[in-house]
Amino acid sequence: MQEYDQIAEWYVAARDPDVGIPDVADVARRLSPRACVLDLGCGDGIPISRFLVREGFDVVALDSSPEMIARYRAHFPDVPTRCTRAEEADFPTESFEAVVAWGVLFHLPEAKQRVVVRKVASWLKPRGLLLFTSAEVEGATEGEMNGVTFQYISLGVGGYRDVIENAGMRLQTSHHDAWDNFVFVAEKTA
Repeated sequence: MQEYDQIAEWYVAARDPDVGIPDVADVARRLSPRACVLDLGCGDGIPISRFLVREGFDVVALDSSPEMIARYRAHFPDVPTRCTRAEEADFPTESFEAVVAWGVLFHLPEAKQRVVVRKVASWLKPRGLLLFTSAEVEGATEGEMNGVTFQYISLGVGGYRDVIENAGMRLQTSHHDAWDNFVFVAEKTA
């Protein structure tokens, strides 16, 4: 995403190094040792990939920002990375036990969010988990980070439940975290 190229240095410095970790840890406890996990929208890899790598998971990272992927590779040179848009990405069926998409989906238009959720469902093994963030209520808004405008589009809890179910998953939980992110966890049906 071009906007993240523009704010990469600021974003890396400003990001809370603990944000998301409690929810990622909850998902990680449900995975098998050395499970393969996709960090979708990985940024520079801190804190999500750093946690997953430290916990011994096999991580694959994807981000559409070349600047963020370059920073990620500097932190984690042994982790396979891809620089592409989430909706254009492709992985073999049942490649991952979990996909973490922290702060990603809500940047995409509704139709592309639906595409990504369907793709993720195909990439997940049966009973695999998808963790993502968006807003609790449906709607679109603009926001600014370090002087750069970003679009935020949420389908709301009901909309995401429908998208998730249509992709062959079920919504397990949705809640606010300690940083006021709204977190969704879905499981692929067996």
